[in-house]
Amino acid sequence: MSEDIKSASSAKTGKIFLDSREELGLTSQQVAEQAVMNIKYIEGIESGDYSIFPSEGFARAYFIKYQKFLSLDCTFPPIYEPENRQEEIVEKSIASLNRTIFPFITGVGIIISLLILIIIYNNFFYYSDDKLDIVNTSNNFSLDSAKLIEASILNLKKELIIPIVESESQIESNPKKDNELSLLFTNECWVEIYSNNELIEYQLFQAGDEFNMLIEEPFRLVIGNAESITGSYKGNLIDFITNANRLRVNTIIFNDE
Repeated sequence: MSEDIKSASSAKTGKIFLDSREELGLTSQQVAEQAVMNIKYIEGIESGDYSIFPSEGFARAYFIKYQKFLSLDCTFPPIYEPENRQEEIVEKSIASLNRTIFPFITGVGIIISLLILIIIYNNFFYYSDDKLDIVNTSNNFSLDSAKLIEASILNLKKELIIPIVESESQIESNPKKDNELSLLFTNECWVEIYSNNELIEYQLFQAGDEFNMLIEEPFRLVIGNAESITGSYKGNLIDFITNANRLRVNTIIFNDE
C-alpha cells in the first residue's frame, strides 16, 4: 500500500506501544526476535501508520500479537473506512449467493413452467366436445405429467448435487506432490513462510480456509494461533502445538537433511 493509513487515534495508540516497549528496555529488533514478528510491523504499529499491512485483518492480528507481548489492553484504532468494508462484504455475499441460489431458482422456474403448461393443456381438453376423449386423454396426460415432473425434479437434483460430489472426489483423488505444503485452518490464524531467510508468504486465514504451496527445503513456518491449524508436508503431518510459546506462536523449521 502506498498511501498512509494513519490517524491521530492510531498515532496516540502507537505511542502507548512505543512507551511500553521502552519501559521494558527492549529495542524493536529484540521484540522482533522474541515475539517472532517482522520489525516493519512493529514500527508500523508504534508509528500509527498501518500502510505496511496488506489488509485490516492482518493488521489486527499483529496488533493483538504485539499487544499481548507487551501485556497491554488497547483498542484497535478506527483507521479503516467502514464503508469500503461494507461494500466488500456485500459484493462477496452477492457472489456467493448467486453461485448457490441461481441453479436452484432456475430449476424451480422450469418446474413452474411445466405446471402452467399442464394446467392449460388439461383445461383445453376439459372443454372439448368429445367427453369420452376428454376423460381418457386428461387422465393419461395427468399420469404422464406426474412422471415428467418427477423426472424433472430428479434431473434438477442431479445437476445441483453431482458437481459437488465430483469436486469432492477430485480433491480426495488428487495425490500429494513430493514437495507440497498443505494447511487447513479451523479458526483465525496468520502464517509467515521464510525460504533462505526471505519472507515469501504472509497471510491471515479464517476458519475453513485452505492453503497449498510447492516449496523446497530448507524453509520455516511462523504460525500464530497454533491451535487453529493442521497440515502436512510431503504427506507427513506437522506438529504445530508442541513447541508453541505462551502466545500460541510456533516456529517450525524444515531442513533437507
